[in-house]
Amino acid sequence: MIAILAIAAAGCAQKKAVEPCWTARPAVQWNRVVNAAAPTIRDEYRIVTAQPTVGLFPANLAVTRVAIAEDEDRSGDPMLFADPRNEFLQWNRAFDDQMAISEVFPIDQRDLGGGMAEPGQILAAFRGLHARLGLIYAVNELSAGESEMFGALYDTDAGKPVAVIHAHAQSVVTSEKEKEPANPWETDSRALVRKKFEKLAYAAIHSLIVSDQPSRTEPPAGWIPAGPIRPVEWPPRYHAPRP
Repeated sequence: MIAILAIAAAGCAQKKAVEPCWTARPAVQWNRVVNAAAPTIRDEYRIVTAQPTVGLFPANLAVTRVAIAEDEDRSGDPMLFADPRNEFLQWNRAFDDQMAISEVFPIDQRDLGGGMAEPGQILAAFRGLHARLGLIYAVNELSAGESEMFGALYDTDAGKPVAVIHAHAQSVVTSEKEKEPANPWETDSRALVRKKFEKLAYAAIHSLIVSDQPSRTEPPAGWIPAGPIRPVEWPPRYHAPRP
């Protein structure tokens, strides 16, 4: 066994001289992030509501990332794969100039209360934390230099998606003659696809904000005021009580 591991390690070390040694991880499917028919989109966002939303904004936004567990106890099960500290900084920075988004906060596995990381359970956690909007997304590494990131933006009260988003990226191959080492934040597909997905998510929310209709508050049917309505007097004047 030790000999086999040594041979495998040596083979990987030799391969690194040509290209990075890459191991495929379990891929997340669309049904893990959207509770409707899987969309066919690539490098774009799509608004999926038939009519403009009404009174959806201003709103707060809950965010979480779904992955597939690889440990022996939960192998193959969906799980929330997120570091709340990183998620908080990333997504608040992404929407810091979008005034109709009051705050962005992440949720993690413990917020599910022991339930499975399925869209319905995640949406229940979003509602339990009083989020008006919810973003469920996933990241797949398709190869050593290719990644995709996709997700669904939900109206949590309705429990239905209002937009779906997909981004795809390939690593940038740099010349070996360059003196400076390549910056992975500018060349690695995982970093590039995250930037692209953030821009698409921002554009999707901006589009929803622009088309959102203000809600109107109407009195209940048959409601009659209990007494006469008079303007507020300031400064207030003393009125003798009625006999």
